Amino acid sequence: MSVEQEAEAILEAETSFGMRVWHLLFLCCGSVLGVVIMLCCCIRFRIPRTKQDIEADYHRKKLTRKFRERLDCMNNADIDEMDLMKALERVRENYLADQEKLTMIQNVRFKCSIYNNNKLPNKL
Repeated sequence: MSVEQEAEAILEAETSFGMRVWHLLFLCCGSVLGVVIMLCCCIRFRIPRTKQDIEADYHRKKLTRKFRERLDCMNNADIDEMDLMKALERVRENYLADQEKLTMIQNVRFKCSIYNNNKLPNKL
């Protein structure tokens, strides 16, 4: 008996309910395929098509993460009284204040580096 004949004999063997093995294999594969198709139809999977879409999603998630971090820093009593627009305005004010501080620090560092570079003797 060759390998092909043995494989055919196994596939044609009867199982429960008078079905053959290949019937069960087909039903199992079809069921798995049906579940995958149902999941893909019910759950929205969106793959961004362009580089701009991918970058926009990244920036949107990054902005949302920063917004949540800033909201977590606020007092619970303040948040109870706020709506989304007030919270956004408060976070914006905090963000602008932080940006101003960073700008001042960078300016001071820049001025110090210029001052230190001017103090060094020229070795020409």
